[in-house]
Amino acid sequence: VTTVSVLGAGNMGHGIAEVAALAGFEVTLRDINEKLVQTGYENIEWSLDKLVEKDRLSTDEAEATISRIEPVVGLADAVADADVIIEVVPEVMEIKTEVYAEVEHHAPDEAIIATNTSSLSITDLSEATDRPEQFCGMHFFNPPVRMELVEVIAGDHTSDETLELIEELADAMAKTPVRVHKDSPGFIVNRVL
Repeated sequence: VTTVSVLGAGNMGHGIAEVAALAGFEVTLRDINEKLVQTGYENIEWSLDKLVEKDRLSTDEAEATISRIEPVVGLADAVADADVIIEVVPEVMEIKTEVYAEVEHHAPDEAIIATNTSSLSITDLSEATDRPEQFCGMHFFNPPVRMELVEVIAGDHTSDETLELIEELADAMAKTPVRVHKDSPGFIVNRVL
């Protein structure tokens, strides 16, 4: 994995994009209009400045990180070269399935789709795509830049290769992946809460 596309520039989306860029990945950050994507991008700049202020990152590292993030509005531009697509759109099945239908037309055939959903069925979401075996959950916690845990959730059709790749990606992002074998509402953390 060298290129990660994050679809959704809200609180979780821009945080995930920041984490991916900090780990050295090329990132496209996409939202439905220029204002939303620019707000997300500016929030990343603000967060990186805070990390520099707290001596957790050098100025050079912050500049290199922001240079790896490309804010875009067009979905085709966002996913055209993506190895992994992390979908972080609102928790509404119809919105997510509309996004997947568009992703399928523009993403490389080998691209993995991961959803950051915290509640919707991974199996049901995967069945709305043309690649259910290349689909899984990758649930980050808020704020992604500080929270270490990432749930990696299998749907009924998810291949072991997909799960292993997403776990390795989480490791590369300095996160602690935990495999969720049963596609239950709330997965592990929210179910326990």
